[in-house]
Amino acid sequence: MEKHITLFTDILPEEQERMRVCFHAREDIFRNGETIMEYSRSMNKIGLILYGRAILYCCDEEGNEYMIDKLKKDAVFGEPFLLPADSQHYYVTAEEETKVMFIDYDHVIKRCEKACHHHSQMVSNLLQMAAMQSRQQMERIYVLSRTTTKKKLLAYLNNLSSQTHSHSVQIPMSYTALAQYLTVDRSAMTRELKNLEKEGILTKKGRNIRLRE
Repeated sequence: MEKHITLFTDILPEEQERMRVCFHAREDIFRNGETIMEYSRSMNKIGLILYGRAILYCCDEEGNEYMIDKLKKDAVFGEPFLLPADSQHYYVTAEEETKVMFIDYDHVIKRCEKACHHHSQMVSNLLQMAAMQSRQQMERIYVLSRTTTKKKLLAYLNNLSSQTHSHSVQIPMSYTALAQYLTVDRSAMTRELKNLEKEGILTKKGRNIRLRE
């Protein structure tokens, strides 16, 4: 199974505390529905979720809002992980009480005078996390590029199955949120799920789904 990488993987607790000072880190708590960060064209800062949940949204020039990603504990976000298009507005909103640590991007990419091991390790962790997020975004682009609601559903469920190496998967969000994530109509998606059950392609109980082997 793929190793779970966080910002502080292989960095000792005492080193983490020194890094918070070295990187001028600050922490804030956000209430449900509160905007945590709005993306700009420059790479200013990185956010790390210490606890809680948040959602990365995109709003296009016509005012249509799309959910890009769901963020939970240890997730990182910020301009370095997503190059915003000029015509789109990206922002992160808390889904419940969420505590976030912010780090200035400049302090991450510039080597400190001491050339600390934990600084190099953190940069390595960030690069690995950026690569994983890039892959996840490419997977989502593949799902959204499918031409029908049925094909989007199957592509999404097959991705979940591949990630867990199991034919039994649990959808990590409500069906309303899933419809928004797939940019499809909620009623149409529900009908397609029922059709897929009738065709024997899957069985469903709540958010637990088993795909045909």
